[in-house]
Amino acid sequence: MTAATPATSNPNVNTMVTFAHGQVPDLLKKIEALTGIALSLRSTSGDVVVKTDYFFGPCSVIRGTERGRLRCRRTYKNIEERLLRRKVPFVNVCYAGFLVFAAPIEFRGEMVGTLLGSQILPQNLQTRFEREVFFDHIINAVGIKDREAFYQTFDKVRYLNPDFERVSFMSFLETLGENFSRMAFAGKSWPEFFREMQREFRTFRNI
Repeated sequence: MTAATPATSNPNVNTMVTFAHGQVPDLLKKIEALTGIALSLRSTSGDVVVKTDYFFGPCSVIRGTERGRLRCRRTYKNIEERLLRRKVPFVNVCYAGFLVFAAPIEFRGEMVGTLLGSQILPQNLQTRFEREVFFDHIINAVGIKDREAFYQTFDKVRYLNPDFERVSFMSFLETLGENFSRMAFAGKSWPEFFREMQREFRTFRNI
């Protein structure tokens, strides 16, 4: 099964035009700034529909190398194929050691996209030494030449505690994806979407 399979039966889904324009990119940027977690929305054809600011961190440095870019593509392809098979959200550890939260976006029983929360530390690495112990092998594996530039990008990287924080974020991501689907494909207006999220999540009241 390829990542593009579900989109072929609904040509309106594959382009994801509604997701790429209007309020969704702006909303993701606000949520990203609020949570400190890199967010992106991908279509089932593998295209990145919305990519937000926090991707300009260590993950962008890794993807700036040829080996890192190829490994990232393989990681996300595997995540999306797993979502296509199971259609339930899950958290994964990428090859570089970051957590990746993935939630399917569905419409009329078909998966039409993937909402991702990534570039999250699996451990609370507070010091430069701890980060070097954890990530120096990645620098060598993908051929990053500027070590200083790589570690300086960690200012934006977030750590989520196991259990409550991770479960809560996964639930949040899943609900966000469901609302995106309703807004984009079921005629739900932006004000209706925003009011629903404000009722469900207290943090939305500050956005």
